[in-house]
Amino acid sequence: MLAVAKIAGKQFIAEVGKKLKISSKIDAKDKKVKFTEILLLADDKTFLVGKPFVVGASIDTEIVEEKKGEKILVVKHHAKKRYRRVKGHRQDETTILIKKINEKQ
Repeated sequence: MLAVAKIAGKQFIAEVGKKLKISSKIDAKDKKVKFTEILLLADDKTFLVGKPFVVGASIDTEIVEEKKGEKILVVKHHAKKRYRRVKGHRQDETTILIKKINEKQ
C-alpha cells in the first residue's frame, strides 16, 4: 500500500514502516498523529486519485523525533561599502513513522 499525502504544505510518498522527515514542527498533544489529506492511494491492483483528496482515507503516524536542522548562514554584503551582516537559521524538523494507511470506507 502506497499513499501520497499532503503534510505541512508539502507532498510526501508514504509507505507503512517508512520514516519521513518533515521540515516543520507538528503540533500534537501526544506522539500519535493522524493525517487526512490523502491525494492518492495505490495498491497492486487498485489506484485511487482524489479530487483533491481521497474521501475517508487517512494515515496513522507516530512522532519519532523533534529537533532543529543544521545551521545555515544568511549573508548580506555591499561591495566596497564595508557593509556585512551574517545571520544564522536552524529549521525545525520532525521525523515521523508511518504506522498504518487507512483506505476509504
